[in-house]
Amino acid sequence: MIAKNAMMKTLRRLVALAALGFAAVPVVHAQSQAVNGSIEGVVKDTTGAVVPGATVTVTNVDTGSQRVVTTDSSGLYRAVLLPLGTYRVKVEMPNFKAMERTGIGLSAGDAPVVNFALEVGGVQEVVSVSGEAPVADPGKIALGRVIGEAEVKNLPLVSRNPYNFAFLQANVTGYENNEFGVPRINANGTQMHTNYQIDGNTNTQKDRAGLRMLPVSEVVVREVQVITSGFAPEFGQTTGMVYNAVTPSGTNSVRGSVGYRYRRVGLTDRPFFLAATARKPDNNLDDVTATLGGPLVKDKWHYYLGYEHVSQDLRDNSKVIAPVTVSSAPLLGLSPDAVTDGIIPTDQHVTFLIGKTDYDLGPQHKLSGRYFFFKNRSPFNIGGNLNTREWATDFNDRMDSASVQLVSSFGSDRLNELRLQFARRHQFRTASEGAGTGPSIIVSGVANFGAPLDGTQSAGFDFNQKIWQIVDNFTWIRGSHNVKAGVNLQFVGDDRVNTLRQIYTFRDIPSYLAARNGGSPRGYVSFQQDLGDPTVSYDSGFYGFFIQDDFRVGPSFKLLYGVRYDLFSVPDSRPFAANPLSQGFKTDKNNFGPRAGFSWTLDKEARTVLRASSGIMYEPPLLNFYEDAILRNGDPKSFTTTLSPTSAGAPAFPGNLSNLPPGFVLPTQSIVAMDADFATQYTILTNVQLERALTNDLSVSIGYVNSVGRNLPVLVNSNLIPTGVTLADGRPIYSTAVNAQTRVNAAFNQTDTFRSIARATYNALTVMVNKRMSHGIQMQASYTLAKGEDDSPLTGTYVVGSGDDRLSDPSNLERDLGVSPFNQTHTFVFSGVVAPRVEGNGVGRAILNNNQLGFVVQANSGLPFNIRSNQDLNRDSVSNDRPLGIERNTGRLGRVFNVDARYSRFIPFGRVRAELFGEAKNFFNTRNVAAVNRVVATDAAGNPLAALPSPFPPTGGYQQRQFQIGAKVSF
Repeated sequence: MIAKNAMMKTLRRLVALAALGFAAVPVVHAQSQAVNGSIEGVVKDTTGAVVPGATVTVTNVDTGSQRVVTTDSSGLYRAVLLPLGTYRVKVEMPNFKAMERTGIGLSAGDAPVVNFALEVGGVQEVVSVSGEAPVADPGKIALGRVIGEAEVKNLPLVSRNPYNFAFLQANVTGYENNEFGVPRINANGTQMHTNYQIDGNTNTQKDRAGLRMLPVSEVVVREVQVITSGFAPEFGQTTGMVYNAVTPSGTNSVRGSVGYRYRRVGLTDRPFFLAATARKPDNNLDDVTATLGGPLVKDKWHYYLGYEHVSQDLRDNSKVIAPVTVSSAPLLGLSPDAVTDGIIPTDQHVTFLIGKTDYDLGPQHKLSGRYFFFKNRSPFNIGGNLNTREWATDFNDRMDSASVQLVSSFGSDRLNELRLQFARRHQFRTASEGAGTGPSIIVSGVANFGAPLDGTQSAGFDFNQKIWQIVDNFTWIRGSHNVKAGVNLQFVGDDRVNTLRQIYTFRDIPSYLAARNGGSPRGYVSFQQDLGDPTVSYDSGFYGFFIQDDFRVGPSFKLLYGVRYDLFSVPDSRPFAANPLSQGFKTDKNNFGPRAGFSWTLDKEARTVLRASSGIMYEPPLLNFYEDAILRNGDPKSFTTTLSPTSAGAPAFPGNLSNLPPGFVLPTQSIVAMDADFATQYTILTNVQLERALTNDLSVSIGYVNSVGRNLPVLVNSNLIPTGVTLADGRPIYSTAVNAQTRVNAAFNQTDTFRSIARATYNALTVMVNKRMSHGIQMQASYTLAKGEDDSPLTGTYVVGSGDDRLSDPSNLERDLGVSPFNQTHTFVFSGVVAPRVEGNGVGRAILNNNQLGFVVQANSGLPFNIRSNQDLNRDSVSNDRPLGIERNTGRLGRVFNVDARYSRFIPFGRVRAELFGEAKNFFNTRNVAAVNRVVATDAAGNPLAALPSPFPPTGGYQQRQFQIGAKVSF
């Protein structure tokens, strides 16, 4: 409550600044549209007097569609909800020469300012001016950028995964995905809180943080809109970042392309940590692309089709099998095939297909429809390290999405946008060729083999999620006010079948061999088995409502303010009498988010812009919280049992409990629960930025971002009673016995409860340079100095890619206050496209023209990691304890430097253009450490038995150098 009161004071201060905004400089605009753009400006005469009543015709030169508006009493015009493309704006007024402006590019969320000064004369006379809007966007409030078509198609992207472009934006950390999976994207210090969208519709999977539904590729993306701060109330359901992939559309010209990419083992370097004696793995790629777009009826009806099929090997650093596993395989009696070549032979076969049509129903209505299909089959889809091929499963994934958009205008001052979408994902896993049978077996620190195992999502796993979405936004332009209100309704259905696991854990090779040979069948450390019904189905809803006003306070000052309300309808619980926390799940209804921001042009030339915003952003709760609380509520319908060799009913290896012996008593269960007062996570997000245009195409900016997070979820074992004994640093020690003296509720062992009690802060200084395309050069660079802290550790079970551990002290949350798992102190990104243009007919023109270089340079100080003891120091049955004197996430992986590059040579043949290209990942083959052995040997009191290693021994790295070549024909 204190934080929200502070927030309201901040908003009042921002609104009060409106009184400062009346300097006479060109009009500004705000960025608040998800899939369309707008054009606005002021029409004056040469004396500076405004011209009301002028007719303004806005024409999309790509499709021929038009919008006609009229200037108001202040000379202002606004054309909103325009399709993306290149525009011509023409102004006509009796007794004045007509004037037009051409070459105005419009990207998602853009609202370029196009002002006019009319000359006295006949309307039949036309004054034409060419050029884009100011590079220092005079009304942009949000912090973000649009990665345009030129960058999407020409920057190096060996992975073929445009989601990796998110790392071109400031305040974004994490690491890329080398195929079509999910990059580990983190913005504003948050853990994987990204609102993924396609054409403004949701593309976010709702169960775990960081997941999108449909992957995307170059053939299905026209441009990418990335916003990290300053969200208009229209945007919601994230405390981190909005990533909106905008799909292509057809135009009045028939255009298309056919392309092929190729990579073989000779074009790839050895994975960094592959054993010297192991064969260099294949890393082949074959990629076919095709696109076609054009008119069905000129100026009225257009289409676009895209197709891509990728077959590639994914044998990289993450698939390398540990040398100890390879060397121990014969001793364990494993087949040589289980560790062949010292690597897991993962590959991938992917198909993309998209069809889209845009149709003008009439002057007032424009209809768009899209269908997007994706299919992925990935054999041997597990990581390496201690895993053998016996644990491997084939990953199968099918997703599709169908959507329509209807934009209707009711006069020149009222518009409505209606969007409907149905999206679904079906993924399942089957045992890979040569997979093991019987129980899964872990020989600690040596090897994993037996039946396939990858958590509860292994062989037999099946997941379906379906989302129905309705979005309706109404815009009313009233003088200087552009009022917009809307609703976003998402209805989500989930069905899941988890894997029923049987896992034996052995201390070492001799104990395993003794059990296998029958000499000591109970010589294992533990046996774990899932029993009962592993299925779960539930429904949920994500609802958003907003109203905002884009208010031009004065010629130089724009204020955007409004409020958003989010309601997250969570699944129904499965009550179990012995578990009071299972009786019902709370739906938090107190999710009001006021927001305000401004843009202030500080000089008459409109080259210096100050922008700021502040607001409350809400994050939807993860559905996996509720799923686990349903499946693991203590009800015998589904449960997990973990037995020691001496437990009553413990099986002899390799037996199991599928047929429970007579008189077998279930061991005391550990359960998962939702706190009765669980509240929605929110962030107060504030930014200030000053931008200065140095030339017509070059600007530099400096900014500050502050994020204050509250109600962050954290998993707390709420059932433990301290013994009264503590470690030297005060951490309580608990008992492994289960009784009324050691447990709050002796009916259960551990009660892992999701509580919304954690906090986070993030502060960042950003410096950015932007040069848009001119003279054959386009470049962007950013530097971020940041620090994020939180006391909300969540593991990779709920946050994709997180290496964080659970709470080290269930009784004291502050003990886990430390830097966030994806905190990077220093982050530098430099990207660009260089295409020399030489005039004339000389040798220089022939040599230099039709060449192009795209590049991405990334340098950062590396991610942190948590240093962990090899013992359960506080006896809470969770391996997450740090040695004495070690704070959370104090380890550092070390700096990262990476250069990607792409070179193209174009060969034009009239309307047809051939392209030969080569692109490289990690061009200089820099070894960047991605994982280390972070476990430290300690005594029972937590004292390290040796000095901490410096650096910690690396166990994995980011991508080694990869080259691929290709050809493309465009027409």
